[in-house]
Amino acid sequence: MNKSRSVKNSYEKKNTKAANTVHGPTQKRRLFIVKKAARLFIKKGYALTTMRDIAKATNINLGNLYNYIDSKEDILCLSFEDYHDPAMEWFEREGIMNLDDPAEQLQKSVHQMLTMIHDVVNEVLMMYRETRVLPPKFMKVVLQKESDLINLFEKIIAGGVAKKAFHVRDPFFAANMLVFQLSLFPLRSWNLKRYSREEYLDLAQETILRAVIPDFK
Repeated sequence: MNKSRSVKNSYEKKNTKAANTVHGPTQKRRLFIVKKAARLFIKKGYALTTMRDIAKATNINLGNLYNYIDSKEDILCLSFEDYHDPAMEWFEREGIMNLDDPAEQLQKSVHQMLTMIHDVVNEVLMMYRETRVLPPKFMKVVLQKESDLINLFEKIIAGGVAKKAFHVRDPFFAANMLVFQLSLFPLRSWNLKRYSREEYLDLAQETILRAVIPDFK
């Protein structure tokens, strides 16, 4: 199967497939494969990891493995969606953009995103390291999804500036900085081992919010 077509099929079919199996064994098995593969990619590197390696790590027969994923590129796409799509769904489900208080919007959003990213640390680190191997057209899809998240935070920050709740000179720049800081733990976890999960989340949230909300406590 052509690799670009394989990844395209993944993006075109995944939402429907996942919706039908979100709590079913197929989706759970796909997520299990993604998590195991992420560890391999980090340890061996994407280029040196084979589908046989993934089959061995997951204890799934190579032939059966292709029932869940089509290629290594498919795993990268699924890995990104594993933390990005639930985040976007959370914004909509919780009605974050409909809240009147921009400080409440920002605090809830930062806390949720920090928590979600902390819990998929290997997948996020893998995406930062290996996204470059995706075909250009699918790289654009990944970058667009990331831009969508940045745009949400930009709207929240701009709303806070308009209401004089936030002191920010450039909401777009601030949103980009904020989203990058959300991924601090995957990128620097090797040097943050002194902190427990709860300590890290508290410190990260405080640091991020104080840059935007002047009287945050």
